[in-house]
Amino acid sequence: MKPQDAWMWRDEDSGGTMGATVDYDERKILWFDQPGCACGGADGEQAIADFLARGTRALTVPDDVEAEMRAVLTDYA
Repeated sequence: MKPQDAWMWRDEDSGGTMGATVDYDERKILWFDQPGCACGGADGEQAIADFLARGTRALTVPDDVEAEMRAVLTDYA
């Protein structure tokens, strides 16, 4: 079974959407601020191991989403 590789959440400050996708082959997270605009690529990248050790570096992620990401990504650091 393929692990979950994408998350989206509401940005409480702007009312927009933020998100993250995972490239398991490269072992990195791609962060997106307002991904629906199709304006370009990711707004930031972060190694899965760095995320698990230090938390998010690019966007503010709600606690429940971060906890879910950590649970899924623990085996892929």
